[in-house]
Amino acid sequence: MDRNGSMVAPAPLSRGCAIGLIGIDGVGKTTLAGELERRLTERGTQAVLLSRRQYLKTRPRDFVGDTMAALYEGSLRTLYGFADLAEGGTLGDHFPPPAGPVTSAGFERILDAAAITGNDPHALVASMLCEIAGHLAFREAVVAPAVRAGNVVIEDTHGIKMVVKLYLLAASLAGSWEQLNDSLEAVLKAGITALGPDPATAVPVLVQVDPEIAYQRRVAQHGRVGGMEHYGPVGRANGRDSYVELQSRSQKIFDEIGTQWGCLRVDLPPHDREGGLRTAVDQILAAMDELGEGQYQ
Repeated sequence: MDRNGSMVAPAPLSRGCAIGLIGIDGVGKTTLAGELERRLTERGTQAVLLSRRQYLKTRPRDFVGDTMAALYEGSLRTLYGFADLAEGGTLGDHFPPPAGPVTSAGFERILDAAAITGNDPHALVASMLCEIAGHLAFREAVVAPAVRAGNVVIEDTHGIKMVVKLYLLAASLAGSWEQLNDSLEAVLKAGITALGPDPATAVPVLVQVDPEIAYQRRVAQHGRVGGMEHYGPVGRANGRDSYVELQSRSQKIFDEIGTQWGCLRVDLPPHDREGGLRTAVDQILAAMDELGEGQYQ
């Protein structure tokens, strides 16, 4: 506020930054992102929540928007299109045409309800590549300009999460197939390298919690877990055990990435959710202030 009590827009920062949250499904990244945005706004800092998924739902009708939509669609089509169905055929037989609404809630329900009995691991490798390309495009065309404009950009889900899950889904099908396993390792390594944070402008944050707790939170929030939160897309069971296994394996890889990227590690314990949330935000703010030499205070 100014001296007359009127609201004044925050002044542009001399240097923006990007906060990317990494962690398993149900860990609390979206809640943490919202609280971080609120605290930053209270401090008079320009903060903006960005997610690739939301961008695609409201994307501008231009080259950038169309390109990122095509990459997202490519990821979905290669992930699910070759999946075998219990009634015969593949799930791709039921896909809308290329101009169809693959980002719609109705289409997502079709994917979630499909009785998948198997999948093609090579298609999942292709999906990994589409995800890497899509998140690179999103970072360069959407996130980076917002950071250069002096905003604190908060991504509640870093792009590496989906790459890791696709890797694990494909690996569960690869078995001892050496050439396929080598390809998977190479693509995962490429994704970790390509999507790594810029140490000059980014604060990567690894959010940690017991996968069992994450499962309970997910079910409490939505009544079920999502279609890509278990091994269902490759034809395995899709219940609690499947969720916990996929998330536990994901968390191990995230831990390795956290070390490689120098991530800030925060916990959201179940016994003190509010206190844990407050502490986590305090840790992120401190890391931001160190990065920005105090300009976010």
